[in-house]
Amino acid sequence: MKNSTILSAFLGIAALAASPGIQAQSNHAGAGPTDPTRNSSTYLTTHHSPLTTAPAFEVDGSTYAWEVHDEGIKLILDNMTSMAGINTVYMLAVMHKEHRPYQSPEFLHNPVRPTWEAEDSRVYFHPQMSLYGRVKPFFSDSAFLRDTDWLRVVLDSAHARGMKAGAEVSHTYIPLDFLNKNPDLQMRDLNNKPLGRPCPNNPDVRDYLLNLYGDLAKNYPVDFIQTCMWLFFPGNPEKGGSCFCESCQKAAKAEGFDLAAAIPYLKDNPNAQPQLNQWLKFRRESTNKIYRLIVEKMHQQNPKVEFRLNEIYPFAGVNCNSTGLYLEDLKDIIGSHVIQEHTEQKGYANTLRESWLKLDRTLLGPKMPLLSGIPTRMASTPALVESAIKLSVQLGVQGIAVKHYDGSPYSLLRATRNGLSAAGVAGFTPVTGYEVESMTLSGYEPDVWRNEHCVKTSSTGTATTSFSHPSGVYDLVVSYGDEKEGQGSLTLFVGGKQKASWKLSEDVGVWRRKTIPNVKIKSGEEIKIVGVANGGEAARIDFIEYIAH
Repeated sequence: MKNSTILSAFLGIAALAASPGIQAQSNHAGAGPTDPTRNSSTYLTTHHSPLTTAPAFEVDGSTYAWEVHDEGIKLILDNMTSMAGINTVYMLAVMHKEHRPYQSPEFLHNPVRPTWEAEDSRVYFHPQMSLYGRVKPFFSDSAFLRDTDWLRVVLDSAHARGMKAGAEVSHTYIPLDFLNKNPDLQMRDLNNKPLGRPCPNNPDVRDYLLNLYGDLAKNYPVDFIQTCMWLFFPGNPEKGGSCFCESCQKAAKAEGFDLAAAIPYLKDNPNAQPQLNQWLKFRRESTNKIYRLIVEKMHQQNPKVEFRLNEIYPFAGVNCNSTGLYLEDLKDIIGSHVIQEHTEQKGYANTLRESWLKLDRTLLGPKMPLLSGIPTRMASTPALVESAIKLSVQLGVQGIAVKHYDGSPYSLLRATRNGLSAAGVAGFTPVTGYEVESMTLSGYEPDVWRNEHCVKTSSTGTATTSFSHPSGVYDLVVSYGDEKEGQGSLTLFVGGKQKASWKLSEDVGVWRRKTIPNVKIKSGEEIKIVGVANGGEAARIDFIEYIAH
């Protein structure tokens, strides 16, 4: 076994998807929303838009169905493209159970809800149900997520802008509730304990996986399908590694390995040979076979769809045997590869990003497009974001992956574009503007609100600066807080003349942006913004951006 394959560990698969064929759940399994086009003889052959041309340097961002509903896809894409330079977007078509925003108390720019508890392994697209067998997609309990095909909304909106667009099948793909009612589908450890996650060697589980990826490739204009699935539990047998279920025993037997006979030896001695190496080899071969079947199914439906592997854990304390996934075995079917390095979201950086990228380049070869995950949330800072981008570009990546829009302050989205520009990536210009807390303040004081350094006032505040850019026509974009506890106002002046004034009347409790278009500004003119507090609303301002015509 190669020690380098530590990096190929996937963590995450917590059981999901449902089956009305066994009628185990009441959560709309197999019922789903009505889609009249599903019965159209032309639907399956005419719905694909031409695949977009891949950007020279890819900057991708993720979306979730609830935030597309809440913020609107137009605003999300406006913010992604203008602030962060994102040119590729994907939506979680299958999402695991998780609090959003991840490890953060509340969304920063979602105007509808402060948080969302993602359900266990639900789909947010409209599957072609006739493709599925015993295990079928499991829909959301919420009508607003179930009744709209959110994946199609994202794909069509992104393609209309010339962006590359895709879908992700997340960590888990069959709900735990369903697995508990169908224990034969579950992985089992050395002691036959059910592990609460599906075994991909089970024929019904495997059929579901193939049908899921095939459905997305067949019925949606995806440029790529990304996954961060974890097929087997990591580690050796004594560490809870999987799998030893009846399905694995049958699959191993067909390949000449008597797994059932090896189990007593491994119970007595987890390092027993040749049984341990035979089991590790079988798990590796199973992983290779399953991924190859998935990609084969995708390409049967649409040969142009790219398979993207999102590697969520490298060495990360697990042993070199990991889950059985070896990147070097799969490099001929992987279309592109993402490392999900998130250290910076803890407020610091380390050497993992460099070693991870170098090792994956060695394993995957010089031609594989590599993307480096850049965390723009939690305790990250603009300096950390820009430094991570600079290092990634120096190491020769073909793109970065912004992680993740739903928890990202505007300042870190701006830092993404600034970092790309500073790293010398062609086509990316820095964001031009002023942090309001660095302007001359009167009645305003520095503050931090919703993860942003900003200014606030308890009465009337004024922030002024001298315009230091060339004279011309600009769109001015003001980032401000619209709080729930009052209805303050903001007024913008250029050269002593009022250019815009608006009430903070949305009462959404998040950051918003307002664009004042076509403003003529002379170099050296005074830019002034006046905020008036009202009730508990402090007329907070974060940033004024200048976009030259």
